[in-house]
Amino acid sequence: METNKTCYICNKECDKGIEILGSYICRNCEQEMIDEEGSELKMEYYKSKVKSLWRNNLS
Repeated sequence: METNKTCYICNKECDKGIEILGSYICRNCEQEMIDEEGSELKMEYYKSKVKSLWRNNLS
């Protein structure tokens, strides 16, 4: 059973998701990122958050 964690993308507490580079991404955000129906603006937001996650872990 997973404990509640705060999503790096939406900042909401969720109990299911994935951990990437020490940061948590909830299932809702994960699904939206892989969904082909997402808007271009939303995809740009997700890309910037993932880039930020990588930058934070490389420094």
